[in-house]
Order: sequence, then C-alpha cells, then structure tokens
Amino acid sequence: MNLKNALKLILASAVLLLTACNVSFTTSHLSSLIVSKEKDSSTVATTFGSHDTVYAKGEVANVSGKVTLQWHLIAEKVEGQPDNAVIPSLDKSFELAGDGNSSYNLSPPDAGWPAGKYRIELHMLVESGEDKDMKSSAFTVTGG
Repeated sequence: MNLKNALKLILASAVLLLTACNVSFTTSHLSSLIVSKEKDSSTVATTFGSHDTVYAKGEVANVSGKVTLQWHLIAEKVEGQPDNAVIPSLDKSFELAGDGNSSYNLSPPDAGWPAGKYRIELHMLVESGEDKDMKSSAFTVTGG
C-alpha cells in the first residue's frame, strides 16, 4: 500500500470513528454576561444597595440548535448564609432556538438583600443536556 492510499484509509477511519461517537463540534457559546442596576443592562454595576433590583443579561452566539440557559444566584459571603450557598428559589431557566439574549431580574426581598458578596452564574446547556459554557459575575450588596 502506498502512502497516499494509507492516508486515505486513516482519514476515512477517523471520519467513521467521529461519526460513530456522535461527537459535537458546536461553536455555540455565551458571548457576554452583564450585571446592572438598569433594566436595559446598559451599564455594568458591581455594588448594589440592599433595596436595589439586580438586572442581568446574558447573550449567546453561534447557536446551531436549541440551548437552555440556566441562571443561579450564589451567596458567596453573605450575613446569615453559609459561604457559597446556592439560592435555589431564585434559579431560572430559559430556552433559545438561536442567537439571542436572556434576562435575569432579581427584586429585593421586603427586608432588602442581606449585605455581602453574591455571584450570578449563567450556564448554557445544549440539546443533549451537556453544560457547554458558563459565565459568572460577582457583586456586593452594601447596607442592610
């Protein structure tokens, strides 16, 4: 067998292997995550008052199929909470069929946000359920 035929055989074998393994080469990704005091998320904010609403916007790009965006709020170091506690009651999920954005708005509780450091996480899952990308942004609440 000459070199040219050997290379063709190797290439054909690789293609068959990748097809059989159902490998995904998606380039879908989270292109941005902004946390803001403004509903339109035009200005990034990292410090909030205890009665401020927190607005977040995430954007996905190069989407070739349906994706699910999952939002989580984590109390990293907050008065009265264990460190790095996920707040499940504030989890949100949204599906997108193509490029676009998703908003996550957090209204303060009646007593206000407890002072401390928080983190918003945005996960992008593809149709198979695989977590393909994640972005996070931390912010601080002062006062209380």
